[in-house]
Amino acid sequence: MNCPLLPIGLIMKKNTTKPAVVTTTAANDGVFGIHRVNEIRPSPDNRKRFNQVALNELAESIKSMGVAQPILIRPVAPTADAPERYEIVAGERRWRASIIAGIEVVPAMVREMSDRDAAMIRLLENLQREDPHPLEEAIGYEQLMLQFGLTADQVADEIKKSRSYVYGRLKLCALTNDVRELFLDNKISASTALLIARIPVPALQAKALDEVINPKNAYPAGEPLSYRRAVEHIQNRYMLDLTTAVFPVSDGKLLAAAGACTKCPKRTGNQPEIFSDIKSADVCTDPDCFGEKKAAHFAKVVVTANKKGVPVLEGAEAKKALPNTWQRDSELVRGDQTIWTFDRNAPSTKNNGSVIDFLDERSLPPVANYFKNEDGSVIAFYDRQAVQQALEKVGACETVEQHAERMSLIVNAPKSEAQIAKDIAETELKEARLKLLKEENAFRLSLYKKFRDRAANGLSLDSLREFVKLILLDNNDYSLPSDVLDVYGDANHSDDDVCAYIDKASLQEVQLILVDLVLGECLQVESWELEDGGIRSDDRFETLSRMARIEGIDPGTVREQLYPSPIVTSAMQYDDLVKFIRISPERINELAKAVIADASRFDLIDALERAAKAAGFVYAAGGFITASAGEQAPETVGVAPEPAPAEEVREQQKKIVKTVNATKGKTKAQTAVVAPVEAWPFPKSPEAAFDNHNLPAAIEAMPAAEVAEPLLPEEVA
Repeated sequence: MNCPLLPIGLIMKKNTTKPAVVTTTAANDGVFGIHRVNEIRPSPDNRKRFNQVALNELAESIKSMGVAQPILIRPVAPTADAPERYEIVAGERRWRASIIAGIEVVPAMVREMSDRDAAMIRLLENLQREDPHPLEEAIGYEQLMLQFGLTADQVADEIKKSRSYVYGRLKLCALTNDVRELFLDNKISASTALLIARIPVPALQAKALDEVINPKNAYPAGEPLSYRRAVEHIQNRYMLDLTTAVFPVSDGKLLAAAGACTKCPKRTGNQPEIFSDIKSADVCTDPDCFGEKKAAHFAKVVVTANKKGVPVLEGAEAKKALPNTWQRDSELVRGDQTIWTFDRNAPSTKNNGSVIDFLDERSLPPVANYFKNEDGSVIAFYDRQAVQQALEKVGACETVEQHAERMSLIVNAPKSEAQIAKDIAETELKEARLKLLKEENAFRLSLYKKFRDRAANGLSLDSLREFVKLILLDNNDYSLPSDVLDVYGDANHSDDDVCAYIDKASLQEVQLILVDLVLGECLQVESWELEDGGIRSDDRFETLSRMARIEGIDPGTVREQLYPSPIVTSAMQYDDLVKFIRISPERINELAKAVIADASRFDLIDALERAAKAAGFVYAAGGFITASAGEQAPETVGVAPEPAPAEEVREQQKKIVKTVNATKGKTKAQTAVVAPVEAWPFPKSPEAAFDNHNLPAAIEAMPAAEVAEPLLPEEVA
């Protein structure tokens, strides 16, 4: 527009009543003047969404500085619905901000222009903004085409953009309203929006968008798919390979409303500008139509089979009649049966490929019967002997006579002295290898039996060390869960460090490392292990749970201490109160308030006091306190259970282990505390000593009176 920046801030003050008008002499530049905002109307073709925050910021600037650059308007005929004399061509954002700022007049350049010129200037002005929204661009291109009969190629020429760019933007106009709103709110990127816009069915667009924004089993949880993963998902789910279609893609009568796939605009090859990233031209972007054509094809197959008297088996009848067709002795075979399951493959096939790679519709034998699946799909089965003969006829398999003749030529072919010598050498080498394998197998079996007899009364510590190092190093199937289990400290220890420790570790420590190696994989659950609202079954964790129960640890109690359940007193009895206090003593006051609040269960108050007393609590200072320590139990009433922070989880886990180990210490003989060896590469603090499983030995070394209560790590140290 070449409009200069004018110092008109003083003219634009809020209380200005008489706008001054200044005209220019250059006809092409139009007439510049000051115009009332209520004499100007926005164009119905301009963008509809404006950033309100940015508008308010611009309004504040206009209040203090005025409108720095005139807007461009054109004269229009007033109507009853739109009485204004001028229409905005460019600068609607400045006009709107002026209204917000309370400014009654704005500087404007008035220029006579046609609808086409106004639309083109408006579009170009939007494109030259710092951040034009891609959908606004698309709508602008669409308006040019609809109002003035331009083609997409002509629009590209007008705005000096590439054809693929314009076609890509125009495809965004195919977005449904719901997807448009999210796109305009920047909830999805332009590239993702284009992926969804290429899906021609509105309902599928909404479904695809939900799958991209709220993917199942997302990692991290709650995160939308990245563009790369969105491309993979949409291409796998909503773009189907027509070359694998079971129906004839050129058949326009199969589904009359859809026509032939070869001419369909939903085929990638028919819109190369939009699907420039898809290498194949034979991709269907409408899975619903694809599915309907499959169903129509299968229905047609069944009708034709019935007319010809070919059996169509389904359900239990089909399962009974059709054995495992992949076996060499099955009577029926499918078209995709691998060639090596037939007799006497010709050398040219190299035993690769399937039946349909060698036989077309003309050379395939008649269908013996069809199998109809529960989803309505139909599979053709052929008689094996008929297929064998057809393969022999096209040379994919040899006849009995051909095969015998070829074998005879191989066996009876004269051999040179060099060939004879080579055959002898190969025979001797084969015999030597067989002898070596036989002797080695016999040796290993004998060695293991002797070792097993010696180890029947228990492995020595040195042997166990070698075994644990093998588990650690062999094939990387097992590794220490040092990133999950905090007993190994924060350092990332190498396998060499761990092996150096194992060479000097005690028997108890080596056993625990072995358990860590085998069970460590079940300590961290990943998002892909979620299944139907729960966690997929894991054999290692089930083993861990059974071992914990054997050692006196109830997994349910551990979970309850980490994530307490809401207290429901309506069905509680005395035994329930005793069990609750034993499992969660820290929640005794929460339990007390729940009992008191239950007006229908006054009988529980006395039972609660007896249960608390039996557990070592007394009521004082408005709550239960431990009788021995004189400290009030923690108050947790009214607090919803939340996942405990990592440090709290760690402390709670220690409490569980302390209690179990302390109980064991009452009956075991006293032994010396096992101190970490110098080779141990992990922390040696008192807490680490506890974490490194030295607590049991420490407890065993103490008098029984000192282990009557669970011990703290500091006490162990």
